[in-house]
Amino acid sequence: MAGDAVYSELDRYLETTPRSREMWEEAKRYLPGGDTRNSIFWAPYPIYIQDGGGCHAVDLDGTDRLDFIGNMTSLPLGNAYPPVVKAVQEQAARGLVYNAPNEHQVRLARLLCRRVPSVELVRFTNSGTEATLNAVRAARAFTGRTKIAKCEGGYHGTHDAVSVSVRTDPAMGGSPERPTAVPSVAGLPPSVVEEVVVMPFNDTAAARAILEDNAGELAAVIVEPVLGGSGMVPADQEYLDALREFTELDGSVLIFDEVISFRASHGGAQEHYGIRPDMTTFGKIIGGGFAVGAFGGRRDLMDLYDPTTGPVVGHAGTFNGNPMTMVAGAVTLEDLTPDVYDRLGPLTEGLRQGVRDACAELDVPVRVTGLGSLFGIHFLDRPVRTYRDVHSSDRDLRQRVFWGLMNEGILSTANLVGAVSNPMAQGEVDAFVEAFRTVLARNAG
Repeated sequence: MAGDAVYSELDRYLETTPRSREMWEEAKRYLPGGDTRNSIFWAPYPIYIQDGGGCHAVDLDGTDRLDFIGNMTSLPLGNAYPPVVKAVQEQAARGLVYNAPNEHQVRLARLLCRRVPSVELVRFTNSGTEATLNAVRAARAFTGRTKIAKCEGGYHGTHDAVSVSVRTDPAMGGSPERPTAVPSVAGLPPSVVEEVVVMPFNDTAAARAILEDNAGELAAVIVEPVLGGSGMVPADQEYLDALREFTELDGSVLIFDEVISFRASHGGAQEHYGIRPDMTTFGKIIGGGFAVGAFGGRRDLMDLYDPTTGPVVGHAGTFNGNPMTMVAGAVTLEDLTPDVYDRLGPLTEGLRQGVRDACAELDVPVRVTGLGSLFGIHFLDRPVRTYRDVHSSDRDLRQRVFWGLMNEGILSTANLVGAVSNPMAQGEVDAFVEAFRTVLARNAG
């Protein structure tokens, strides 16, 4: 049955996406693999989207899908959110970029600092990768140390220092309690890998032991409070508390990577967990649909970047804090109120429970993870607490379900993580659950 199901879902996908396939074949002439962003490629080829608005995405073949990922969680208010469109149109008429600061960067910085108490000062970048790069650099400059600790499966962008033990084969990673630092991409110098200490996610005792073994040598401990692209797995309260306790005693810098987990609550995952990190990195939602990143934290750390006193650490970027991104981000954060979070949380939990119920009806093992408006679907019969748990799920079924959801008008990611956005209501959640149940019924077994 599984073989027939693979053919059925894939064949239907191929039949309904011919223009995307044509575009992909053309794209391969100019772009490696037909794209410039590996994270949105899926087999056999991705769809090419020509239009998006609210919670809908329309591909080149005219198929309208409900968008349950929103550019990898970056659009909580939906695509082409009218107040953002209006604001950037007005700004575009006054200039796209300037070789000087603009008032909108002050506006967005004020919003972030007031919204996240741990962020006393903030700087803007053009991506989450640049944000974590600068946070790590600040921690090294401040402490005079070079090693950092990160979680196995934790994704913090594509710069060298964090491209270790991200989505690698667990068979290469050694003991689950003592993971081996493994380069996640080719091209990393061995010296980079040697500077990274890898901890298991959500194993408090093991992580504490590893950190204690490296006490006095760590510049920073960087963690996603919700293991985002690797499965939307929330951290245990005890785990994050232990990281906070260790870093305070050790004098190392605790960095919360909230590029995705800022969806957990109005003040981010740190508000949800009641923990105040030393530094925080942002991206995605704070740009309102534009390329963005930010890093901020304690004043003594951020003062390293102060141009009036040095700076100790340089930070440039032609498009940092550009007015188009800043105004889009400011409008988004102003409208992303506590009421929006309060609405999206229960709506998303309804989706998570609907998936659980559908799997129970069809006797398919599943664990559904997530926090706030985030969710992840994993086909296995034990709790999902680590990246290795996510990796051990039924990937063959996951692939068939992904194709099936695409065929039923639902857009998520190939590893079945997603997010609910504010333009959605119960009807869209019900549509997701019904599509999931339909696809599962013809693929399970």
